[in-house]
Amino acid sequence: MTNDIVSFFVPDIVFQWLNLLVIFLVVKKFLFKPIKGIIEKRQNEVKDMYLRAEQAEKKAQSLEAQYTELLTKARLEAAEIVKNATEASQAKADAIVEQAKVKAMELLEKTQIQIQREKDESLRDAFNKVSDVVLITASKFMEKEMTMDDHKEIIEKILDDVKTEVR
Repeated sequence: MTNDIVSFFVPDIVFQWLNLLVIFLVVKKFLFKPIKGIIEKRQNEVKDMYLRAEQAEKKAQSLEAQYTELLTKARLEAAEIVKNATEASQAKADAIVEQAKVKAMELLEKTQIQIQREKDESLRDAFNKVSDVVLITASKFMEKEMTMDDHKEIIEKILDDVKTEVR
């Protein structure tokens, strides 16, 4: 035996290397390949998830754009409807005011005509009363001969009668 603390026996070393190589090949075949397949499968699933997420995001952005466009159109339509309704109600209000003005003018004309008729009738009545008074006065004058005092007295009496009838 030699004094070497460590001794190398070549057949043992070769056998150890062969064992290591066999273990490596077995592990590679039965452990690394399935694990590598699982890892690749998982990577593919993650890539698919990212692709689906990107597609979902693009679709969501597209839907958001459509929603925004529809909302804008709806707001514009609502504004147009309000504008049209306002214009229609203003036109209707203007027509009602114009109709009221026409009716007021017609009523004013009728009232003025009625006032003129009543005024003419009052004048005829007054003329008739004055004519009656004149006739009565004339007949009284014819009945007797008058002095100036009689004249004044008859005129005052007639004026009193007219005042009483007017009231």
